[in-house]
Formats: sequence, C-alpha cells, structure tokens
Amino acid sequence: MRTVVEIDSNTAARLLKLAEAKHVSVEELLATYVPGLTEKERVANGSSQDRTAAFDEWVADFAKDSPPLPEEAISRASIYRDR
Repeated sequence: MRTVVEIDSNTAARLLKLAEAKHVSVEELLATYVPGLTEKERVANGSSQDRTAAFDEWVADFAKDSPPLPEEAISRASIYRDR
C-alpha cells in the first residue's frame, strides 16, 4: 500500500538525492534515520505479547530436522578446556 505524504519540495529533492547517493530507496533511507519505522524497533517498544510473538516467529524459523549436538560438544570438559 502506498500513501502520499506532503513535504516541502526542497526536502523531497534532498531526500531523493541522498537516497540515490546511498543507492537505496527513500523508504529504506527513512527507515534508517527515523526512529520507530523498523520492525525491530516496533517489537522492542511493543507489549510483552508483541515481543513474545516476535520471539516465537524467530524460533520457528530454525530447522527442526537438525541432529542434536553430541555429548562431547557440550560437556563441561570441552567448554572449559584450559582449566
């Protein structure tokens, strides 16, 4: 969905020029410089339910068919080899 935002033409020209110089879209440029526009910031500032849902989505992206680590990989002796 696109929305029109009215801004001064000089500001619009400067935004376009800066975005072109950085080889990004104006939308990406704004997301970089305007607090609260990224998904990460939305979740960080959201409710505990929002953060829980975001964490659950992140966990769901991990492969479920990976074999577990062998015992020697997670043993105390392998973690603290220098001691």
